[in-house]
Amino acid sequence: MGKTIRPESFEIFGKIFFLNNRLEYLGDNELRKDGLTTKQWQLIAVTGKYFTYPPSVSEVAEVLSTTHQNVKQLALKLQEKGFISIEKDQKDRRVLRLRLTEKNREYWESNSDEDIFFISSLFTTLTDQELKDLYRLLNKLEENIDQKYKETKKNLISKVP
Repeated sequence: MGKTIRPESFEIFGKIFFLNNRLEYLGDNELRKDGLTTKQWQLIAVTGKYFTYPPSVSEVAEVLSTTHQNVKQLALKLQEKGFISIEKDQKDRRVLRLRLTEKNREYWESNSDEDIFFISSLFTTLTDQELKDLYRLLNKLEENIDQKYKETKKNLISKVP
């Protein structure tokens, strides 16, 4: 009748959400001194890492698996803080592009030691091999989830009249 599920699957599924909430709490606490939130940090990190050009709000939303409206709201706050500028696309004035600022570059340079310490502190209980294994397994899980995400989006779009 139905498929059986390995008990660990439920536990892992729940732990991922639990860890996400805890990481966001710890990240927000760490970034508070800089006037940033974890979500804002993630937006500027993605904008710098995934794109070699000023991406559109929609492109960033796609990478973050969120809505255009959420990214725009975060971007407006980051613009107020001087980390990004929001510019209209030259060819299509309806498209908004996100450009990282000099302040953003200086921020990343000045905080690199603190970032390394904070992130490293999260993994101190893992051996080098365990960390490599975790990285490999998370990448494998991400590939599967990414495939399901894309299939679901495609199916939803094809059902829209």
